[in-house]
Amino acid sequence: MSGNKLAMLIGQGASSDDIAVFLDGQDRSSRLATVRGLPGRCLGQLYDLVEGATMDLDHFVPTQVGEGAAVRHLGVNSLPLFRQFEKRFVRASGGDQLWGYNHQAMGWLTGPGYFGIRQPAASEALCIDYHSVPAATPVEGWPRVRSNERFPDRLVYGFMRDHMRRVSQHVSIGQAEKKGSLMDTWFALVRIDTPTGGGE
Repeated sequence: MSGNKLAMLIGQGASSDDIAVFLDGQDRSSRLATVRGLPGRCLGQLYDLVEGATMDLDHFVPTQVGEGAAVRHLGVNSLPLFRQFEKRFVRASGGDQLWGYNHQAMGWLTGPGYFGIRQPAASEALCIDYHSVPAATPVEGWPRVRSNERFPDRLVYGFMRDHMRRVSQHVSIGQAEKKGSLMDTWFALVRIDTPTGGGE
């Protein structure tokens, strides 16, 4: 299985270039199956292997995507349960910031987990920031905006940032930080290059 091939590359300590070439050589469905097939332990190893791999806003919402169009990133995390999820991103007016939220089955309980992303400086890592939420719903059909510091939302998203690194053209990986402390929790995202309406 292709997922095992990626896990093997990670276990062998393959270079970030070799991992990117492998993932870029797959079609969309194979790439998603590969990444979502990774055991949780591999995600932390992959994060370490791509240390120093910076990224910008265009990774999440490519410049050619029309204004107001949402871009889906399907994800997998290192937790033992509820491993699969999705993040949706849209470029804010002005183009120097993204808004997004977590689209997942437990959203009715945990909240949508809105976040903002600003373009990082050249020497900075890109962060998904749950302290930053839009003032109003940025895309028609997206959930109502809620603060991540309210209960029960804060149990999952409160006081959190995700430090992101580029893996390949469509794949990124992040490590969660809560209240300023890095957590032993990682996740990978696979961009689906089909912009959608908010309610899809």
